[in-house]
Amino acid sequence: MKTRLCTAACSALVFAALCIAQSFRPEIPKVWDDEAVHNFELPLAHRDRSPRHMSSAEYYALKVRPIYRTYPMYAPGREPAGYIESLKQKEPEIVFDPSKLKTKADWIAAGKLVFESEPLMFPLPEKGPFFTSPLPPDKDGVLPPFIPGNRYIIRKKGVLEVGINACAGCHTRVMPDGSLLPGAQGVVDFVNSEADLRRAAAMSPEALKRRQEMAWILYGAPWILSKEKFLASLTKDEMLRQLAVERPGVIGRQGTSASHPPHIPSLIGIKDIRYLDSTGFARHRSIADLARYAVTNQGLDTLAHYGDFQPSPASTPFSSEPGTRYSDEQLYALALYIYSLEPPTNPNKMDARARRGQRIFAQQGCIGCHTPPLYTNNMLTPALGFTIPDDLRKTDAILDVSVGTDPTLAMTTRRGTGFYKVPSLRGVWYRNAFGHGGWVDTLEDWLDPARLNDDFLPSGPGHRKGAIKGHEFGLKLAPADKEALIAFLKTL
Repeated sequence: MKTRLCTAACSALVFAALCIAQSFRPEIPKVWDDEAVHNFELPLAHRDRSPRHMSSAEYYALKVRPIYRTYPMYAPGREPAGYIESLKQKEPEIVFDPSKLKTKADWIAAGKLVFESEPLMFPLPEKGPFFTSPLPPDKDGVLPPFIPGNRYIIRKKGVLEVGINACAGCHTRVMPDGSLLPGAQGVVDFVNSEADLRRAAAMSPEALKRRQEMAWILYGAPWILSKEKFLASLTKDEMLRQLAVERPGVIGRQGTSASHPPHIPSLIGIKDIRYLDSTGFARHRSIADLARYAVTNQGLDTLAHYGDFQPSPASTPFSSEPGTRYSDEQLYALALYIYSLEPPTNPNKMDARARRGQRIFAQQGCIGCHTPPLYTNNMLTPALGFTIPDDLRKTDAILDVSVGTDPTLAMTTRRGTGFYKVPSLRGVWYRNAFGHGGWVDTLEDWLDPARLNDDFLPSGPGHRKGAIKGHEFGLKLAPADKEALIAFLKTL
């Protein structure tokens, strides 16, 4: 009798669990809704140049871009016998199918596929991988899958391609134990290996011209600098200098600046963050806003009109299939996956020194901007030289104090709103590239008063001498107090 009761109880529990799992009803928003698109981005510092995107009707007339299965790439000499020939016998396989997604876990797993998908594809290089991978293969010889060009894609039987521009390429971090942390601030400098820089130095005049034209599409802002002057300034030496400025954790994405590239943000915990991008470029009020942000970041912003300027009139340069888009289902799954990402276990414990640092954090007034438990007040602060418009004071969370950091990104780019957002300090223990320009890689350097001097050289690779102005809070602390404050920050 007791056994039958236990069996019945267990069956009931299993049935209840199945009902809960199957009760998930995704609320998929209409991502490219005209009214929502109109107000999800802040106006630019130069208001008449704020982006004007394609209409909802134009967007939904575009063909949905399929997401195909990808296959591992091996290091030279580690590939299994007959592997390439076996791939050439495979049929293309579309892996994102919303009709098969029943539970929340299904949708999150599907979002991971979108996160890892490469929208821009190329023929398989004849020699070697697409990029020189700075990371070694795993024990089986498989190259790191998030490095651009390190996966085979099959869109047509018998034809192998490689791709770039996946979200995972910039938002995957290699942890000290070798594990991968998806969604975190990426640090892999996969573009600027010595071999890549040598190739750039040896580029022909025709190749230089192509790079200049692409740079104009990515970074051009004719209300700041005319195309003629922009191209004239972008000599081969200047281009190599700009490539060298990009370093682990820092990259010049479209709409920002190649000479003053921003740091790569972490996406972990982004559900609680009110503004996206260092300049607070996009308001984040719902999962639909995050989906819209993904649309623009994967190239739709190059099709927008900035006053009378359209960076790429023909098609986005970020997709191999012109005139395509993500489906609302794909975007919802992607955003749901990003919302699901969790931070790694923090090895830094709240000991006596860290508790002392916590008191110093409060005494110094840090909690005014970096308010617990998010360690941000989710507000915007004006860049140097920016006058806050009265209408934005009514609609947005603005702290009327400038911290005095470099204003270039906020004032002279296509993502320049005139503001910088107050960043969250959560997870600083596993991050680098601090400040919106990623100027230093350690908290010790950030709190070093010597960084205000013109001869300051941050520790770590890729840095150059120069003063790092602004945000002078904590620079006058005694050494022991500074050590305690850093110990506390590393527990967050």
